[in-house]
Amino acid sequence: MDLRILKEVNDLWHKIYPYLAAQVMEHYSKSDGDVLELGPFAGGISVELARLYPGLKITLAAQEPGVVDLLRMEMEGASLDRQMELRCCALDNLAFSDSLFDLVIFRGAYFFLDEEVKIVREIYRVLREDGIAFIGGGYGKATPQAFIDEIAHRSRDLNDRLGRRRVTVGGVEGMVKKAGLSGHARIEEEGGLWLVIRK
Repeated sequence: MDLRILKEVNDLWHKIYPYLAAQVMEHYSKSDGDVLELGPFAGGISVELARLYPGLKITLAAQEPGVVDLLRMEMEGASLDRQMELRCCALDNLAFSDSLFDLVIFRGAYFFLDEEVKIVREIYRVLREDGIAFIGGGYGKATPQAFIDEIAHRSRDLNDRLGRRRVTVGGVEGMVKKAGLSGHARIEEEGGLWLVIRK
């Protein structure tokens, strides 16, 4: 993954992250707990959560060392590096114990979800009982249209250059069924295409 493009995408979305964080908290609705944010687009939502909810213990994990280094620099720049742990690990074989996190976030997940749905299964594995996972992509349901319009064209171009795969609702439904999580998941289309899993 081209780190220069990745940094530009993450910087471009800085006005969007507060709205995505608010949407996540509509589902989670606790001010404490253990949070895992996954992937190369991690950090933006977690920065907002850390500022608003200092009781959250947040871990960021990505599978490329260069991405982890980039995330570390961004956390240091936000003066939040002491509040967050960073880990380098495969997304389809998470280096965490079972039932460790209360909330798992994976924005930009559709770049990475595999046909064997290992990542979805791994996310479910590391969730605690009653934990929530928020997986997918989109601008968020309450994001002002002006903010979206400001970045939409450039964001689309950059994400395509990073190798974005387009996923349909039917495709996500198929992933859920294949992962054996039909009774634990629902799809939310407001503000993007999100898979919300409750253990």
